[in-house]
Parts: sequence; structure tokens; C-alpha cells
Amino acid sequence: MYTLGLINGNVYRDGKFTKENVYIKEQLISNFTPHGEVLKCVKIVDCSNKLVLPGFIDPHVHINLNLGEFRSSDDYESASIAAAFGGITTFIDFLEPINTVDEFEEKLQQKHKEAESSFIDFSFHTTVGNFKDDVEKLVNLSFENGIPSIKLFTTYSESNRRCSYEKISEFIDISSLTGSLILIHSENDEIILNSKVEDTVASYSDSRPKESEVEEVERLAKLVSELKGRIYIVHVTCGSSIELLQKNYSELLQNRIFIESCPQYFILNKDVYETEKGKLFLLAPPLRSSEEQEKLKKNIANISTIGTDHAPFSKEEKQRHNSASKIPKGLGGLEYSFSLMYNLFGASIIPKYTINPAIIHKLYPTKGVIQEGSDADIVIFDPKKKFIIDSGHSNTDYSPYEGMNMKGAVESTILRGQFLIEKSKFIGMNKGRFIHRS
Repeated sequence: MYTLGLINGNVYRDGKFTKENVYIKEQLISNFTPHGEVLKCVKIVDCSNKLVLPGFIDPHVHINLNLGEFRSSDDYESASIAAAFGGITTFIDFLEPINTVDEFEEKLQQKHKEAESSFIDFSFHTTVGNFKDDVEKLVNLSFENGIPSIKLFTTYSESNRRCSYEKISEFIDISSLTGSLILIHSENDEIILNSKVEDTVASYSDSRPKESEVEEVERLAKLVSELKGRIYIVHVTCGSSIELLQKNYSELLQNRIFIESCPQYFILNKDVYETEKGKLFLLAPPLRSSEEQEKLKKNIANISTIGTDHAPFSKEEKQRHNSASKIPKGLGGLEYSFSLMYNLFGASIIPKYTINPAIIHKLYPTKGVIQEGSDADIVIFDPKKKFIIDSGHSNTDYSPYEGMNMKGAVESTILRGQFLIEKSKFIGMNKGRFIHRS
């Protein structure tokens, strides 16, 4: 007898919808039958007129992000609850930046301790700042601990987080030998440091102009072409960046260069910085012009994954200072990410939340698909349900998307065969676990 049967739904398998029943046993997807043929189960859920989707993967979140004066609003408990309401069953957080190999263990144990309260599954990316140590040793140590991805920055020299191009080259080069993935926050440090604009919210996007991203993306693409490594450019904001890659490096796109973007860059633009609520929308990199936003939408096919860059702060924290440089950068996004993008792109967006991040971040075939033997991480999605976005279940007091009308909502979220969300109510019977990626 099966533990759970999901019957009469439109099941997303192998890139298309099929009319099948899905059966779960011992936390895994175990069997399928056509509609009308129902096997014995402890519990049966009728999914008529619903989409049955693989659990979503968010490859880019910041939980307990420490900015000194500020710490982001969500711990693992609150972030995972918000994520579950949004259909996310696995997310990947970042270790705090390190500059030497010896710092790795401490940062890893710190994150493992924080993550004990998570209701969904999780993994980590190793993060480096102005790294001065042995690249190969760090990559191997990271792999041994189930983390095949290293994140670095091409900016933030003022806080000693900028990685030198000598080290960037080493990381990219070794990725061609080890299969590691190099995540890169791509903005040109010199352009940002030399931007001569007022330190105001209205001028914020001009302080980190689109050229800072586009030029850095081109520079990185040249390195990948020369060194044969693999990079994953996080939170791409500009359609122009993707157009450049498509024009000059098309053979590398979604092969050795992977692009991640985030809902905020499709839904919001820099015009909000000129409103009285502009402080609430500050994040790095900033929101772009409506022209760049439209280019981003037109190039959605060349974007591999959608992350959220989730890092919310309270209204009070966002409004405490007037200088843009002093305002904490980050937005909440876990709960409404999929609905927002589904409203824009329909079912074509599904792979960017499921199989694509699973393959790129070495979670496949355990995660990202509905197939026999995979974890029973499943989202029951009602494509016809209408709702208005509110502040949600994150541990902050606003959502940047508040008041927007949506069509299409997560009804239930299942993690390894157990309901986390059932008919829009939090159940939370079990805890998440660390996913060792290799």
C-alpha cells in the first residue's frame, strides 16, 4: 500500500503535462497510473483541475544575513515557512565570506547550526571574499562537505569582499577539472567606485549603473572562453547582459555560462526609487530601467534559473537612514516568487524552478523532477485561483509586491511525502535536512 496518492491532476513530467496519478511510498515517488486507475493508499488527495509540479528549488537565499547594524529578518524557521507557502522545498544559502581555507569549517558549522530549525531541505554555497589562500585546497574541502559551488564577488572592495582577478581565474580554471561551479556577483568595482552621484535613494541605480554589470559579464565570459571553466552569474539584472552573451558567446550560454535572475527585476523597475516608498526597494544590484526590464523578459529563454536573493528587512530598518549607502540592501521574495513569474510566462517558467536548478546545482535526480525514485517533493498548484499579495509569512512586515493581483497560487506543498502546506494551511510535521551535493 502506498503512503499517499495524488489523483486526477495534470502532472508535469519530462517537460510536459500528463494525466496521471502519482503514488508516494517511504518519502519517494514510487509509481504512476492513468486517471481512472487508482491504487490503494493510506491517503488519497484529489488534484482535479490542479497542476502537480516538482517541488521548487531556490538556489539563492540569504538567511540570517549579518550586515553589522542590521540582520535580515528571517531565520531558518520563518524563511522555510514562507518558502513552503511558495512551493519551495529546497533552498541554497551562502556561508559567510572567507579569505583563508582555515575559516571554512567555522562558517560551515555556523550555518549547519542555524539551519537546524528549517522545515524544508537546504544546502549551502561556499563564499569567498578577498581570498588569499590555496584555491584547489578550498574547492576540494568544499566538495568533501557536499558543497560543489563557490561564490565570489567582483565588487565590494570597500568591505574586503572583492576577489582578485588572479584568484577568479584560478577558480574558473579549476572548475574545468573538478566540475565545481563558480558563482559570481558580477559588477565592475571601478565603475561603481568612480560613479559621481549623490548618496540618495533617487540616484541609487545610477551609483551602480547597468554598465557595471554588462562590462563585467563580458570580461568574465572572455575568461570562461579562455579557461574552459564553468560559471553561474547570480541575479542578472540587465537584458543587455544577456544580449551581449547571446551575440558573442552563444556557444557558452547554458553550457558553461549559466544565468540566474530574480522576480524583482522582471516585476519592479527603478522608477520606484523616486517614490516616497523608494527606500523599501533598495537592493544590490539595483532595479533597472523599464527598457532593461523588457529586454530581460525577451531573453527569458537564455535564463537558466530563477532565484529570489531573499534578504528582507523591516520597514523601520529600511527607513532608518536617508543616505542610500546606509540603508540595508535586500528584499523578501520566497513566498510569491513562482506565482509572480507564472503570471508573466505561464508553464514555460516551470523548468527554471525545478529541473534546471536541480541539474546545475547537482541536486538531480533526487530533486527537481517527478519520477520514480526521486524525493517526493511536490507542489499542488491551482492555476485559476486569484488572490492579492499581502505581507505574507516571512518575518518582516511588508512585501515589495504587496497589493498586486495574481492568478495562480500554491495550494499545497509536500516535502519527501509529508505535507508542509495543505490547502493553504501550514502543517509542518517534519524538519528539513542538509542535501549533500556531489
